[in-house]
Amino acid sequence: MLDEAENGKRTAILSRITDEAKPFWDGLEDRVKAGRPVKPFVVSRLLKEHYNIKISETAVRHHFQNIVDANVQEN
Repeated sequence: MLDEAENGKRTAILSRITDEAKPFWDGLEDRVKAGRPVKPFVVSRLLKEHYNIKISETAVRHHFQNIVDANVQEN
């Protein structure tokens, strides 16, 4: 609970990403960090179709928005 209080749902989202889906997820994070937007609905659908991972579109959007916000603060 302490991790979630500190980091929000990010930990919960990341815990759902399987080893098989990790390269896809890491690639998405790299693209977002490079300023290339991703479509949360499509990400959610692809995770479900190809990896049987259910993460809502809203959770995906928030996760990647947090990455964008963190990059802005660093620069």
